[in-house]
Amino acid sequence: MKRCILVLLLFTYILCGCRAIKTGSGIRPISSQNFQLDTLVTLTIYDSGDQSIFQDVFNEIDRLEQILSASAPGSDLDRLAQNAGKGYIEVSEDTLFLLLQCAEISNMSNGAFDCTVGPLISLWNIKDSAGYYPASDELKEALSLIGYQNVLMRTDNQVMLKSPGMKVDFGGIAKGYIADKVKELLTGKGVQSAVIDLGGNIVLVGGKPDGSSFRIGIRDPVEGGTGYLGIFESKDKSLVSSGTYERYFVHEGVPYHHIMDVHTGFPVENELLQVTVISGSSMECDGFSTAVFALGLSRGLSLINGMQGAEAIFVTKDMKIYITDGIEDEFTVTSKAYELQ
Repeated sequence: MKRCILVLLLFTYILCGCRAIKTGSGIRPISSQNFQLDTLVTLTIYDSGDQSIFQDVFNEIDRLEQILSASAPGSDLDRLAQNAGKGYIEVSEDTLFLLLQCAEISNMSNGAFDCTVGPLISLWNIKDSAGYYPASDELKEALSLIGYQNVLMRTDNQVMLKSPGMKVDFGGIAKGYIADKVKELLTGKGVQSAVIDLGGNIVLVGGKPDGSSFRIGIRDPVEGGTGYLGIFESKDKSLVSSGTYERYFVHEGVPYHHIMDVHTGFPVENELLQVTVISGSSMECDGFSTAVFALGLSRGLSLINGMQGAEAIFVTKDMKIYITDGIEDEFTVTSKAYELQ
């Protein structure tokens, strides 16, 4: 799964001491954490005292991770890789739905987002500040296996990867999908005020019980998690960031991050440090944060501006911030190191 971050979360909560006071409903916020999806999952509920909800959420995350993980033996993605080029296999409705969503994001981004990036991800193997710098022939072979058009799908949940060696990796979208499913579970239990944090994938369920907005601090990509560059205030929204600092390793003095350019085989190299996408769907935020980061500032802005209900915050290497028009009243730059354009 994408963004293996424990302490250095993409977002910092700024909840103004909600734990120390009773809400307007007379219920104190309850919170629980668990290590899942290779990160720290944090759930805070503001309008219910039912502690059993937490275990229901953690069980649902476990269920989905076993289906959608590229590395879990027997997962849908593992079975697809094992059967690549051999024939169709039946997958879960969750997997088929995500494959269809990935294809749509790929089409909208002209292939900048591609869930068949698995061979490239496996080759670079970037994790825990370590990785592998591939040779040119290895890159050429991995690139020959990438192509979202070669994921063949049938309506009866039958899927096949066209060529042997192909691998699907949902690292750019699965956590967002799981976050949406957690929200669905919570609202189904009557929860109307909560914050879901899947290691930086933030979902705001409604607003605070008193009717005010949640305030979320957006991480400063330069400060390495020790500060934030601005505050986003809103209700019932999802936020996901992608950036060069999330996961990387250093080879011969040069840092190489985990967001891959599926055309060159190397990590994306452009003017961006970070992109935060905001919408009503965490899955949409997750996929498009990767896509627009790969596209760069100009094409990324154009893509988001053309989408209904999506907004974004772009941070460039020259310490400038660009935002889409729909969040001018919700986002405030607080760091003097950055200039809002």
